Amino acid sequence: MSGLAILCSGQGRQDFASFEALLKYPEARIIFERLRDSGLIPESLERYFDSPALNPGVIFDNESAQPFVVIYHIMLWEILKNIIPDPSLFAGYSLGELSIYGLAGVIEAEDLLRLSVLRGHAMSKSAASSQAMVAVVGLNHDQIEKVCRACDSYVAIINAEDHFVAGMPADKMNIFVDECRKSGASKTVHLPVSIASHTPYMVNAALEFSRELRKTCFHASVSGIISGVSGEKLFSREAMIDALTLQISHTIDWRACMESAVSYGCRVFIETGPGSSLSKMLLDLFPGIEARSVSDFHDIRMMKNWVEAAMKRQR
Repeated sequence: MSGLAILCSGQGRQDFASFEALLKYPEARIIFERLRDSGLIPESLERYFDSPALNPGVIFDNESAQPFVVIYHIMLWEILKNIIPDPSLFAGYSLGELSIYGLAGVIEAEDLLRLSVLRGHAMSKSAASSQAMVAVVGLNHDQIEKVCRACDSYVAIINAEDHFVAGMPADKMNIFVDECRKSGASKTVHLPVSIASHTPYMVNAALEFSRELRKTCFHASVSGIISGVSGEKLFSREAMIDALTLQISHTIDWRACMESAVSYGCRVFIETGPGSSLSKMLLDLFPGIEARSVSDFHDIRMMKNWVEAAMKRQR
């Protein structure tokens, strides 16, 4: 057991600059071209890759955003896996939970891309009307649940005891934000995600995605994989399919995921980025561990030195 864990980020912080930076690494470019040759990339995303300036917002449209983020993770892992020890554990935040199955070698890259496209389509189809997601800081669980009940909203992600993400119909968002502030929230942020992920609004999408997962080949992994809903380690194909299905329409307990990773002996964490919100959350909860995001490094290969030093400090 290396004591190293990989944290895969979800949607919201993706950008072309982070993707473009990977293309300077030959191994990342090779896998990217392989994925393009597969014919699985949506046409809107293919056009974006050819001319990103023509429609820069396409990577935030759900059906393009999901495969874009997964492609980023696949490319990044082609670089990372050759310079770090084998991870003990993988955990993924929201969409990132799908990506970890590719990084851990459980699902082949092409299948992972195919699933991300199908997942994005199923979730967009399940959103009968415009939806929104809002991050809320400063309320406890009882308070946020009370506000949700009054606004046709649901807790989608638990980040900390006073930090949540909620999903809702878009026409309820302003009311929801007002009620959160009246209840004492110190901060609310409208997230750049257009569907109410991890809520009952996505039940139909979960059922559709489950059928696709059952058609997919799953390989054994030497590294552990954490369920986003329960925070528990998964050992069987059936448990993995259930976890990936449930997380589409059920609350993600990211706090439980972080606690589980530490309880399993992980003390050094790499966040895939873009951004560094997961590593910052982890350091707030467990100040004694070591966590950095790929986004912190100008040259990804320099992570090798940091990981080696961090693991020595944690022995």
